Amino acid sequence: MKGILMNKNFLTIFCSIIAIIFISLCLTGCNKQLIDMNYSYNKAICNIGNETKEINIKKWNDYEGEQLQIIDDNGNTYLVSSLNCVLLKEK
Repeated sequence: MKGILMNKNFLTIFCSIIAIIFISLCLTGCNKQLIDMNYSYNKAICNIGNETKEINIKKWNDYEGEQLQIIDDNGNTYLVSSLNCVLLKEK
């Protein structure tokens, strides 16, 4: 047992794992998630031009930057800025 605890590689790996756990716990404090895994939405409220539309989502895709492509139940496709759109998950 002393041989394992005195091994330099073991101590380095053990300390690295403890540091990663500590940092993860610190980052997830205050009700924050480390990784957001919620990608299912069924409604969008978007400002398109001068009007606000409520869209029932059939399928959506997130592109680089701030663009969202939303396909509604009727097959209409909307390409909107995520700054002008709110995605909702309703039960």
